[in-house]
Amino acid sequence: MSALTWEERVEIAHRFAPRLILFPEKKELGKPRIEGGAGDYHPRSLELLLERGHLFPGTLRSLGQGQIEWLFNQNSRPPATLDNLAKSDNTSHQIRLLGGPIPNPQQAWNTYFDILDQPDATGRPGRERFPLTTYAHILTREEAERASEANLKISLTDYAGKVGRPFYQPGERTQPDDLALQYWFCYYFDDWANIHEADWESITIFLRRQGHTWQPLGATYSEHENGARRHWADIEHVEETHPVVYVASGSHASYFQYLPEGHNTELSGVIFGGLKFKVGFKINTGNNDFVPEPGAQHPPLTPQVELLPDPIEIVSADNPALLHLRWLSFKGSWGARELGRFIAGGPVGPACKGFKWFHPFAWSEVECWPDYLIY
Repeated sequence: MSALTWEERVEIAHRFAPRLILFPEKKELGKPRIEGGAGDYHPRSLELLLERGHLFPGTLRSLGQGQIEWLFNQNSRPPATLDNLAKSDNTSHQIRLLGGPIPNPQQAWNTYFDILDQPDATGRPGRERFPLTTYAHILTREEAERASEANLKISLTDYAGKVGRPFYQPGERTQPDDLALQYWFCYYFDDWANIHEADWESITIFLRRQGHTWQPLGATYSEHENGARRHWADIEHVEETHPVVYVASGSHASYFQYLPEGHNTELSGVIFGGLKFKVGFKINTGNNDFVPEPGAQHPPLTPQVELLPDPIEIVSADNPALLHLRWLSFKGSWGARELGRFIAGGPVGPACKGFKWFHPFAWSEVECWPDYLIY
């Protein structure tokens, strides 16, 4: 049995929905620049990516299947519909947005606004059909531990009461019903140091039950593959419960605040076995992330909240959340990934992010750093 009712999950997801500070979504400002000061993509409903996308199994598999035409004619490939994503069971599949193996930033920028401006059969433009959107994913600590053991084959028994410590006072212990509330954002294109089609970013808010309500303890903001964490009292809010997220130009990494000189960026990784042994490494990218300066030109924007399915109990057949299972199950890459992950490679979807998805408590502890302003 799930620890929360579906109605409780809906209420929590809306109560803590973030407010986004973004560079303007205006074509005339030009495509994103690393240093900011131009336009940018906004996180809209993922159907925008599927509007003109195609499923491509990769060059070698296309040749092996005798589908040579797929290499040269993108319209001959299967369309990237939700049904086709659900049928795909191969990690080599790619949702190609622009057709070729190497994405073209200017082509992506032009295509994006073509989709936003193009009306459908009823006359509704893409801006209305694909609204500003965030996808909420809620896990209790108990659910996260069960999900990790089932999907990652890793037991966290030895770490009971320890993982997730940053947001607790000395002497406090973690509870089975502690909540991790994730908000995922889907962008059409990443135009930063490593360009690629599609972009999935996220933040996670950690909550604890106090009486009949849930109190926020802190949050982790994803910055590329890792992230930073802060206590709730030190996070900027709107109306007390909505954290403000400053979104970096081009990369769409999430930050707690505006810095005129930009945020230093590092690519880091962790090699570990069951969390008992780990070796970390960091590489300075040489590029800073620049976020919008708060003010009238960059007001906080409110995304529509789409709640992802309950991790334990399946909701009723007529619940729209069931539709999300079709794309969550897709194991391939969102965007072209012909040359590997680090060369213009599109990302995998949220449910393929390992610890970040299945156990955000552990992910926050292992792969995120405490913000220097707080600790």
